[in-house]
Amino acid sequence: MYHLNESVKSIWALGYFKKTVIYTLIVFLSESLIADDVFSWPLPYLYPTIGIFIIGLLLTAILPGIRFKRWRFDVRPEELFLERGIFTHIKTTAPYVRIQHLDVRQSIVERYLKLATLVVYTAGTKGADIVIPGLPVGYAYDLRDALNNYTKEDEV
Repeated sequence: MYHLNESVKSIWALGYFKKTVIYTLIVFLSESLIADDVFSWPLPYLYPTIGIFIIGLLLTAILPGIRFKRWRFDVRPEELFLERGIFTHIKTTAPYVRIQHLDVRQSIVERYLKLATLVVYTAGTKGADIVIPGLPVGYAYDLRDALNNYTKEDEV
């Protein structure tokens, strides 16, 4: 079983922090615009906003590490296998014969950290794509080429 590169935790933490800022702004705007006009707010001003921000910071500090420990994948002889999930454990297999095409994707942050995301598009229902984040760039391209070779060998 392979693990992701540890730098992926930074990318995930940035995503959690972004969500924290958005939720904090929503609570702040709700508190300042709605609470005084519609009903009397039971908590002192800004307590909910500060609470949401603190909870978000705690989750930003804790969740990427837990998520990293639970994320693994394996390139097996007949299939690609992924295991992930914090609260809900998900085990996914994708037989090579179901792979349609493969992409290597990089965001700005991933480029800075020299990481990439491999996206495996599979035949089947909508949203049946497999995403493997946090791979070193060279390894992502090598894995893409290896999986592409598996699918070409199986063609009729």
